This record gives sequence, structure tokens and C-alpha cells, in this order.
Amino acid sequence: MRLLALAAILAGLTLSARAQDTHTITDHAGFAVEIPVEPLRVVSLHDWTATVMTYELGGNLVGSTGRLNKTTGEYFIRSGRELYQLGFGHGVEMASVHGQLDMEMIAALEPDLIIGNTGDTLEFRDQLNLIAPTMMFDPQNGHAPLDNYRDLAGWVNRTEKFDELLAQYEARIAAAKPIIMAENAAPTYVAMTPNPEDGDIRIFSTYGAQTQVLEDLGFLHGAIADRVPDGEQEAYFSAEIIGELNTDYIFSSHIVDDGEDETTMLKQLEEVAPGASQTLPSVQNNKFISMQRFFVYPTTFAAMNYVLDELEALAK
Repeated sequence: MRLLALAAILAGLTLSARAQDTHTITDHAGFAVEIPVEPLRVVSLHDWTATVMTYELGGNLVGSTGRLNKTTGEYFIRSGRELYQLGFGHGVEMASVHGQLDMEMIAALEPDLIIGNTGDTLEFRDQLNLIAPTMMFDPQNGHAPLDNYRDLAGWVNRTEKFDELLAQYEARIAAAKPIIMAENAAPTYVAMTPNPEDGDIRIFSTYGAQTQVLEDLGFLHGAIADRVPDGEQEAYFSAEIIGELNTDYIFSSHIVDDGEDETTMLKQLEEVAPGASQTLPSVQNNKFISMQRFFVYPTTFAAMNYVLDELEALAK
């Protein structure tokens, strides 16, 4: 019976799709996909990229994957909850639990466009494409984060809104530079998180809104970031590279849901590299900065404005 119900839904979707104007766009996995010019029912299968981007742009989002809050037992949209107070209901329904795609649940939302993330859903693309045209988004493809975001804006027919938000953001960057940046040479930074379980350090070449804002302000990344392989966002290094974190700033992030706060990452770094606090200039000068991860990891304009708010507060 479940298979018959799914087949009926798919048949209805096929008929409705034929009535829409379409065009063919190549996604981040290299697939040429015929999608509606104006998607009316978008289902996102990755919350902190496609969901928050589509929502921010005013796209016709009807469904998203969700994650379980182990404390409350409720499902939430990572970064959607933090940046936009976006939850399930009021037009956006749960399409699946993150990492556990439910094809019937997705099909029941009657999407005319599905957006997946290459890291999570690429292997299921053929199945998803039977439900609706499916585009694969890849935030770690080595392209500039805002270029990837602009691609997605085109998929949901919101390029004009993207350009409007980009202009507002660029104006704010220009206004924030005199407040945040010192008059002398541009400060250097490293974006990182320690990994006490394995005893290593994760270095980021890009880290969502956090590094986007820093680069746009004119911060210079430390040389260690150049050792992240081309096309990758991050790489793991042994604690022996601690001396290469001698930048003016170190930026990191923490997860409040896990009981972490702005001091957690420095404590963990001490576990990985004992004595780091006594040798790193960023720590000595109170420039080891950790921000809430789900506010700063997405590359959205709300996230970038959050980072700017944090930096401006620190500069005062």
C-alpha cells in the first residue's frame, strides 16, 4: 500500500511539473537538470546551507530536513532556528531527519524542486530525481562561498534578491572597516577548532560567514591556511604546528547545545597543545575569539551580519 501511495504521488507530481516553464541548469555535481523557472514547492535536504539560503532569499520553501534536539526531544532546523527563528510548521514541514532520508515523506510534500547537499545526498540523487528535479549543492567545492550562494539563488529564481542583500552587505562592510580594522597593517588570523579526541587541530581555509567577513574586511589568513589542499575547506594537522598559529587573531566556534561556551575551544586547545595559552600572541592579547557555531557557519547574509555585530562589539 505504501508503494502504491508513493506511485500515486509521483504520478501527480509529473503531471503538475509539465505545466511549468522550465530551463536547464548544471548543478555543483555536474548534472544538467531541467528545473522550473519559478519553483513553487522547494524541499531542502540540508538545513544550514540550502534551507537557510532559500528561506533568506524568500524562495518558496515548503520542506527541510530536521535534527533532533536530544535535550528537548524536538526537531529543529540547524542555523534556521538561530538566525531566523525558523522552525517546522507555518509553511515549512519536516522532509526527513538529517541523515535518514524518507522518500515517502519527501514525496508527500509534492516538491517541484529538491535541493540536496553533495556530502549527504549525492548517492540518493537518482531516487530523489524520480520525485522531483534534484539539484546538488556543494559548499565545499573550492569555489567562493558567495558564488555558490549566487548559484543557489538562480536555482530558486531569487538572483535579484541575492544581489539586493549583497549590496546591503557590501555597504555594511565599508562602514564597519573603520570601526573594526586598526590603522596599521592588516591583522592576520587563523580559523580553527581543536580536536582533543584525536589530539590534532583542524585548520580552515574557509569557514562560512566567519571567514567571509574577515576576508572582506581585509584580514589576512595565516600561512598555515595555505596548506589546506586546493578544493578543500579544511585539513587536520598535528599539534606540532602550534607555533604556526602565531597570528594576531585566532577565530573558532562553539556549540551551545553541547554545553560549550566562548572559553571551551581554548581549553580544548590546551589539551591538544599544553602551554599554548602562554605562547600564542592572540591569547596573550585577548584576541582568541570563539563565536556560536550555528550563527557563523552558514554563508548567509544574516550570518555575516551576526559576525559583523560580534566584531564591532569587540572593537568598542
